[in-house]
Amino acid sequence: MDKSAERRARLEGVERVLKLSQERIKIAMIIPKLLANADNLKSVLKNTCYEEILGPIDKMMHHLGKQTGRSKLPHDHTTMRIVDFFLVNHQIYRFFPHLMRNLEERDRKVLAAFHFLLESAHTHLNRSSRSEITKERKLHAIYHQNVDIQKKILELKSSLAFQKVVGKWKTAAKGIYLMKVEDDLANKKWQNNVAIQNEIEKCNRTMRLYHKGSTDRQKELEEQLIAAREAYETMTKKNLREEQDLRNEKNKLLLQLQSLLKKYDTTLGEKMRANIAMEDQYLLAKKVLDDFMVQFRHEERIYKNIVVKREEEERRIQQQKLVVFMMNRAAATIQKYWRKWKKDQRKRNRRAAKGKGKKGK
Repeated sequence: MDKSAERRARLEGVERVLKLSQERIKIAMIIPKLLANADNLKSVLKNTCYEEILGPIDKMMHHLGKQTGRSKLPHDHTTMRIVDFFLVNHQIYRFFPHLMRNLEERDRKVLAAFHFLLESAHTHLNRSSRSEITKERKLHAIYHQNVDIQKKILELKSSLAFQKVVGKWKTAAKGIYLMKVEDDLANKKWQNNVAIQNEIEKCNRTMRLYHKGSTDRQKELEEQLIAAREAYETMTKKNLREEQDLRNEKNKLLLQLQSLLKKYDTTLGEKMRANIAMEDQYLLAKKVLDDFMVQFRHEERIYKNIVVKREEEERRIQQQKLVVFMMNRAAATIQKYWRKWKKDQRKRNRRAAKGKGKKGK
C-alpha cells in the first residue's frame, strides 16, 4: 500500500470514529428518558433484535422498586451493561424520534457543536497539499496587490496635495487674467460704439438710395399692370368662347351617356334573370350534395371505428411483445450477473482458503 492510500485509510478511520461518536452522543442523551419510561421502551423494542436488553432492564427496575426513596440508577454491573448495550447499538435512538425532537437547548447546542466539529474535520482532513499551496499563492499575490495599492494611495495623496497648490496658483492667475479681460472689454466696447455710429450713418444713406430706386420701380410696375390688365381682358373673352364650345360638347356627351345607361339597364335585367335561374340550379345541386354528405359521414364514421379498433389491437399486441422481450432480456441479464457473481465468489473462497493454509504453515 502506498503512502497516499495509507493516508486515505487513516483519514477515513478518523471520520468513521467521529461519526460513531456523534451517534453515541445522541443515544447517550436520551438513555435517562428511555429508562425513566421503561414500559414504553419495552413496547418499542419487543420482537426486535434489541429485545435481549429487556431482561436486564426488568432486573434493574425490580431492584429500584425494592429500594424505596431512591430515584438514581445504581452504579453496578447491570447498569453498566445496559448503558454499554445502548452505546453499542446506538441505532436505537431512531425508534424514538419524538425524544430527539424534544431535546433540551443545552443538548441541542452540544449536537450542533459536534456536527460543526465533524464538518470541520472532514474539510481539514480532505484538503490536499496542492490546494493549500494554491491558497498560499493566492494569499501571497493578494498581499503584493495590497502593497502596490498602498503605494499607489501614497502617490495619489502626494499628487493631490500638489494639485491643490497648483489649483491655488491657477486661481490667482485667473483673477489677474480676468482683470486684464475686463480692461480689454471696456476698450472694445468704446470701439464698438464708434463703429456702430458709423454703420448707422452708412445705413441711412443706403436707405435713401433704396427709397429712390423703389419709387422708380413702382412706376414701372404700374405701367406693367395696365398692360397685363388689357391682356387679361382679351384672354377672358377668348376663354368665354372656348367655354361655350365645351358646354355644347358636354351636352352631346350627356345624351350619349343616357342612351348607354338605358342599354346597360336592359342588359343588366337580362343578366339578373339568367343569374336567378342559375341560383335555382345551384340550390338543387346543393340539396343533392347535402344528401350525399349525410350518407358519406355515416360511412366515414363506420370506417373510422373499424380503423381505430384495429390500431388499438395492433398497439396492444406490440405492447405485449415488448413486455415479453423486456422480461426475457432482464432475466438474461440477471442470470449473466448471477453467474459472474458466483464465479467471483468461488475465486474469493479459493483465495481465502489459500491464505488460511499459508498462515497454518
